[in-house]
Amino acid sequence: MDKNAIDRGAVRRAIKLNERGGERLDAGDLDAALAFYQQAADAAPYYGPAWYNMGLIHKRRRDWPQSLACNERAARLISEGLSDDEGDEGSPAWWNLGIAATALQRWDTARVAWQRYGIEVPDGEGELRLDFGPAPVRLDPGNSGEVVWGRRLDPARVVIKNVPTPSSGRHWGDIILHDGAPSGEREFGGRVYGVFDEIELWRPSGIPTLEVDVTVADANDSRALEDAFGEAGLAAEDWTASIRMLCRQCSEGSPARSHEHPPVPYSTDRRFGLAGSPDEARRLLSEWAAGQPARTYGEPAVAKP
Repeated sequence: MDKNAIDRGAVRRAIKLNERGGERLDAGDLDAALAFYQQAADAAPYYGPAWYNMGLIHKRRRDWPQSLACNERAARLISEGLSDDEGDEGSPAWWNLGIAATALQRWDTARVAWQRYGIEVPDGEGELRLDFGPAPVRLDPGNSGEVVWGRRLDPARVVIKNVPTPSSGRHWGDIILHDGAPSGEREFGGRVYGVFDEIELWRPSGIPTLEVDVTVADANDSRALEDAFGEAGLAAEDWTASIRMLCRQCSEGSPARSHEHPPVPYSTDRRFGLAGSPDEARRLLSEWAAGQPARTYGEPAVAKP
């Protein structure tokens, strides 16, 4: 469509309807907001913000087919120069299209979306399995809110590398679909990383989470247990050391730069989270305990919230 042929009166009506939709969205009334955005799109089908906002609501509702359709329409309008956005690169419509396509495993569409957004993603077929480095992700935002570390497979997914607590509802090896706007930050290896909020569980690992009480002589014994599970292709995590209860200010900000939380005194009695079957866990614990006389352990049990 020729941009000069756009009905400016229709655009003005669409803008007003879009603004009313924003008011209802701010009030938490998603149904009314969606209705106004649809009216705006009906008034001026080439008005990109209405399509983007409809896609945003469908994203919140995890209605991925509708989110994909609306964001694809918004993104194409941007590319055709029929939207007020300044080009493809950095456009949130392309980003949300990438998320929706990833949720639906529409890999060709996801590749195009990330590339048009400005991210270097290789051409090809099938699932993206890249290495975007480490990243912290907040599980079940608004409820558990537990922040764990993982490795990003692409711009919208991370595979969990910590052993999450059972209250999170997640497990080691789960693949999480996450949002793109950081909510807080964490430091690792002298570098600061943004915390991504989980959108939904994309693929469960199927690996159970166990918990066990152990006694150690020092931190070296704890590291030895973690190494033993890691070498077996599983995971053990010293929850006594790794779990910190943070206030909201620290969790959604920067714990390293926020107010101080007093350190916890070291104890030789430790609580570990394990990823693996009970039989495999018992075998690895037995081998670990045989290495030093101070090492003891209880019966590993399936972790419960």
